[in-house]
Amino acid sequence: MDASEYQGLNRQILSLDEITDRSCGGKAFGLSQLIEMGFSVPAGFVIRNAKVQTYLSDLNDFHLALESEKVAVRSSAIDEDGDDASFAGQYDTILNVTNEFELCDAIERCVKSAESNLVRSYQQERARLANTGMNVIVQSMVNAHVSGVVFTADPITARRDRLLIDAVSGLGERLVSGEATPDHYEINLANDIVVRHLVNNASLLNDKEILLI
Repeated sequence: MDASEYQGLNRQILSLDEITDRSCGGKAFGLSQLIEMGFSVPAGFVIRNAKVQTYLSDLNDFHLALESEKVAVRSSAIDEDGDDASFAGQYDTILNVTNEFELCDAIERCVKSAESNLVRSYQQERARLANTGMNVIVQSMVNAHVSGVVFTADPITARRDRLLIDAVSGLGERLVSGEATPDHYEINLANDIVVRHLVNNASLLNDKEILLI
């Protein structure tokens, strides 16, 4: 390992494509894997073990390097998506952050959300996990026409012979917050669309878009 590699491993801020393990949390590691596989992932970086009231001298440099008018700030806690527990929706996500001052505030809000009564109760009741600190992802916003989530296993039945897609118009936050009811699609192993439940008469995704997911 040369000196530059050593310094990279010990920096508090890493770009998403520099992440090599789960020390930055499962969410950040998952994004790095998607980049490695060639998927189009919005540019971003992760702040490791972020703290409140702590300004990192190179934060603005990383922010400006994204060349994005708006960014999203969200959690990537170590135990956020484990085998025995999921903290989905319990940490704050801040969207449409436009400048350095808003970014610092958004990071603080995200970190502080790890101390909420809801999170503490879940840690004790569900997983009995200690607070392992918060990594924070800062990522370029996408002006999405349609957003959603994809499940490679049915979250209710655990069957793995179908791909499940939930989609809403606009930003995905409307889906995960429960604000919007999604269109629902299911694809079998033969790549056939076998289920299509629509909220309105017109589908948000056409067949080609569904099968490209």
